[in-house]
Amino acid sequence: MIRSVSRLICILFGVSTPTGAEPSAAVAFTFDQYEVVIGSAERQTVLTGFLLGGAVADLAVVSIDENDDRRLRLYAFGDSTWVPRLGTTLRPEVLFVDVANIGGRDRLIAYEPGRLNWFDPETAMERALVAVTSNFNPPRSGEIPHVDVTRDVNGDERDDLVVPDVDGFWVFVQRSDGAFADPVKIGPSTDMSRIYGADGYRYDPWSQSRIYEMDYNRDGLSDLVFWNEDHFEAHLQDENGLFASVAEPFTTDVAFDSDRFSSLATGDMTGRVLHSLGDLNGDGVADLVVFLLEGRSISSKHSAFDVYFGTPTADGGTAFAPEVGAAFQSDGSIQLGMERHDFDRDGQVELMFTTIEVEYLESSLWKRFKGFMGDDIWLSLEFYQMEGGSYRDKPNAIRRIALDGVPSHKEPGWVPLDIVLRGATHERRRTQKSWPRAFNSTLLVGDVTGDGFSDLLIGDHPRIMDLLVGVPGPDLFARQPQDIAVAVPNDEEYTWLVDLNKDGKQDVLMHHPFTLRDAHGARRLPPGTEPHRVTVLIAR
Repeated sequence: MIRSVSRLICILFGVSTPTGAEPSAAVAFTFDQYEVVIGSAERQTVLTGFLLGGAVADLAVVSIDENDDRRLRLYAFGDSTWVPRLGTTLRPEVLFVDVANIGGRDRLIAYEPGRLNWFDPETAMERALVAVTSNFNPPRSGEIPHVDVTRDVNGDERDDLVVPDVDGFWVFVQRSDGAFADPVKIGPSTDMSRIYGADGYRYDPWSQSRIYEMDYNRDGLSDLVFWNEDHFEAHLQDENGLFASVAEPFTTDVAFDSDRFSSLATGDMTGRVLHSLGDLNGDGVADLVVFLLEGRSISSKHSAFDVYFGTPTADGGTAFAPEVGAAFQSDGSIQLGMERHDFDRDGQVELMFTTIEVEYLESSLWKRFKGFMGDDIWLSLEFYQMEGGSYRDKPNAIRRIALDGVPSHKEPGWVPLDIVLRGATHERRRTQKSWPRAFNSTLLVGDVTGDGFSDLLIGDHPRIMDLLVGVPGPDLFARQPQDIAVAVPNDEEYTWLVDLNKDGKQDVLMHHPFTLRDAHGARRLPPGTEPHRVTVLIAR
């Protein structure tokens, strides 16, 4: 059953800014909403891509049937909705799938032990792509997950392959003719425990690679750099977009205890951890960021992101200043993450920090009572905009998002710090009885209005998604959110942004594995007893 649903209209109002600017006039913004029912199965994986060559992206649905066959179904857009176009069986050893643009065409790629294949829709056959081994094993039986193994690592706007293995990543650079160069093994071993607890089926091993993209030798090309016990190693990119198989080592005087964020979740939960490498101050030289967590007791915990600015060296490399050049702290809160964005596309880096108040990290009878009465736990999103080559001492804007969705009588009222530090998708999440959805509310950043400014979408309610429209100026986003009345999936892995019709606007795609929900948005019936649905919101 496939049907097109209604047109959703959001009225977007301008707001006053700290500069005193007048609010802009109201603007009608429209989504066209579609519902696609894709059948009943315990677990199904949905991907998008221009696989059949049409003007609108196709939906690819992958599942394992009762005969243990790997089934693939392609839905193409026609007659004002998505309709079934192709159904076939993939090779019996397929473990995970992804979509890559190869030679200018989107291709479904599938991994089986020892190689990646690509699916040819014209012949309904799989063809060999590259020989490679991977240590990624689906954490659940009966599913073929979506594992993101594509990324443009050299900045040529072509998809390269980044395949995790026991001792680093196999990096295959795509050439101009669509063929892939010989692989280079880069990086340390990857800790998959931080992503194996995802409630959905979309996994991103590269996010745990601890491999950083920076121009170490300042030749205008991005290099791949990682920390190796007591020094950095840089795989330099050449003029052909390929990376050297032998790394160039370099050291730093900046002290930190580890490059693993998860190391803070054990013991006394204090220390200094390498967070990232990247140009934060816009001078063209990469900087080093260290996350600091201190405090002997929970109530005394405090954190900071310390930035050590990069400087050119005489031999053509990069060194990091031994003293802190900039520090970001949140009063009364612990910082959980820092992301870099260019929300207004001015070429300067804006920063988004996720924080939680320290008071939420300790239990008490009063907090448990408030949780029982529906008092939720809140995270803050703190935004910093660069002004004149530096950042403010305080955030330009702050927005809030619920820890685990809509408040209900099931709220615990607090959350342990070790769960906070492990993150939303750690494998131990499956045993967190009181916090099954902690830190996994939907949060998306992308330009859905098409005006060149990034918008913020927050889905911490099962029936409403908030749209905070990007605006010029220091506020970055409209202060008043616009409500989109739409059922939001239970976990953020089931919602993503993608341009489905090549109009330059990000559309919203949601996969609903079930329909009947409890107060928290969780399923009421056993998996596979309800048909899966895909909701598509096309930005107009």
